[in-house]
Amino acid sequence: MSNARRLWQELKHSCLHLCFPARCLHCKDVLPPQQSIFCNSCASLLELIDPEGRCQTCFSVKEEMSHDCLICKRYPSLFLRKAAAFDYLGPPSILVRQLKYANQPYLAKGMGAFLFAQFERLEWPLPDALVPVPLSFSHWLQRGYNQSLLLAEELGKLMNIPVWNALKRTSSDYSQAALALKQRKSLGHAFKLQSNCCLLDKKILVIDDVMTSGSTLHRCAEALSEGFPSLLYAMTFCRTIES
Repeated sequence: MSNARRLWQELKHSCLHLCFPARCLHCKDVLPPQQSIFCNSCASLLELIDPEGRCQTCFSVKEEMSHDCLICKRYPSLFLRKAAAFDYLGPPSILVRQLKYANQPYLAKGMGAFLFAQFERLEWPLPDALVPVPLSFSHWLQRGYNQSLLLAEELGKLMNIPVWNALKRTSSDYSQAALALKQRKSLGHAFKLQSNCCLLDKKILVIDDVMTSGSTLHRCAEALSEGFPSLLYAMTFCRTIES
């Protein structure tokens, strides 16, 4: 690129920033030219959940005076472990919404790096494969991509682990965000195991963007269990308070 063209590009970028300044997605303050998502103050809020303060099975907040997790007692899980990088609050929740609803698939790379950092802290055994939660066809048409698959692919690159599309969605196109908690928990079988996928004695890590009630992950585990894997784990970028 010639010097004149480079100067023109820089001038054009500066003018655009002056007329239409990028703003922090969280606090809405104007960002400096080299930043495009969060200001430094809001970026500092991206702190991974400390696993020590969570149930090692369901990842809910530990009760101070209880040795047994009441959630695990009430809702036994087919997963040996579940975890998340962040709670669904502040900047992490904004990243999820931008990835899902604002056509910003490039965010998956950084989000995958956070998942990798959290996985390293959990000290789980390395999986044989990552399995993303599948998206309904109508939602795929709307977005043009499956955000859970993007996260799994970015995490898989960092872990050097393959990504298997082992599940197929079979239910109607419901949205977890539009359903009440009781409705989510009463959903029927929403997934089935792909017939060409062999999970026998494999360690499988399921990847999703958000854990809400846990019903989606539970239905995934039911379908995956039909392939007789040796271990099932689940990891999401965020988890809501109710989960």
